[in-house]
Amino acid sequence: MRIIVIDGTGHPANITKTITRKMGVRLNNGTGQVMGELPLWAEKGEQFTVNNTNEVFPGLIVAGMAANNAYGGPRMGPIFGGMLLSGKKAAEMLIERIKGI
Repeated sequence: MRIIVIDGTGHPANITKTITRKMGVRLNNGTGQVMGELPLWAEKGEQFTVNNTNEVFPGLIVAGMAANNAYGGPRMGPIFGGMLLSGKKAAEMLIERIKGI
């Protein structure tokens, strides 16, 4: 049985940070670690959130502000539309992975 987790813990990206710290894993984000958020930039942050809703480690999908933190995107830029689309994308990714199990 494969476990799939969505980290939607917001700005702290608590699940992603805990996995990298306690398991010593490398993320699929370029640096291998949680990159942290950049300053506010609403125009860029909105699309960044959706584009980086992704499986950052096998079985771990980051969504919303956790995606921005994991991939180093603008802090607090996304508004409701980006958050909604990020959640939708994460749910669709989860459904596809469940179908493959």
